[in-house]
Amino acid sequence: MTHTQEELCRHLADSYPHNHDWRIVRGRPRPSFQLWRRARRLRALYPAAPKSLVDLSACKGFFVLDAARRLGLERALGIDVHPLDVEASRFAAAALGTKAARFERRFLHELVAEEPEPFDLALLVNTYPYLFFGSRREPHAYRDHAALFAHLRSLVRPGGTLIFSNRTELERCPGHVRELAKDCGLGHLYTTKHIREAASEHFDIEEHGRLGRIPLWRMRAKLE
Repeated sequence: MTHTQEELCRHLADSYPHNHDWRIVRGRPRPSFQLWRRARRLRALYPAAPKSLVDLSACKGFFVLDAARRLGLERALGIDVHPLDVEASRFAAAALGTKAARFERRFLHELVAEEPEPFDLALLVNTYPYLFFGSRREPHAYRDHAALFAHLRSLVRPGGTLIFSNRTELERCPGHVRELAKDCGLGHLYTTKHIREAASEHFDIEEHGRLGRIPLWRMRAKLE
């Protein structure tokens, strides 16, 4: 379904999740204060002079567009499972003239199979529980930490950076995630210990406090 420009602008500026709200003002992206504060924390963990970035839960596209404009990236990709988010992000990229940025509706395993080269920088923020258990928007679920981090490692070049900020304890996840965990019987596997063990097979992990109430880790992809 194609939406009007007004509908897409309204979606970018005022829709769930509101911590991704932003507007196009005089040809530039202007984030809400909440999004600006989150972006500042994430930018501080970016590697020096990356040439490529993938946002694995792009939502309304701000982090992809912001990095493409600020860093002069050669390749900037955002993926999401919500068609309206992808449509709105593509509209914003065209409106801002950000040619390096593109947005696709893809699953993680599809991205691994289809992207020709790994990225210097990957973002995975507020999405890992949904990759593991599925969600109301998308029931597809991986339900395997080892498989998830193998996919993530395939997308990041050796020595590259994955910024990971996600709830790592089931009791801190939203209620509908806990219900999905109960239905599949795998809630006991959703712990910081299990997640770190799987991640450590492929990444060196640095803890950087919290992004809001959620752990913030910078991961360096191990050399092959």
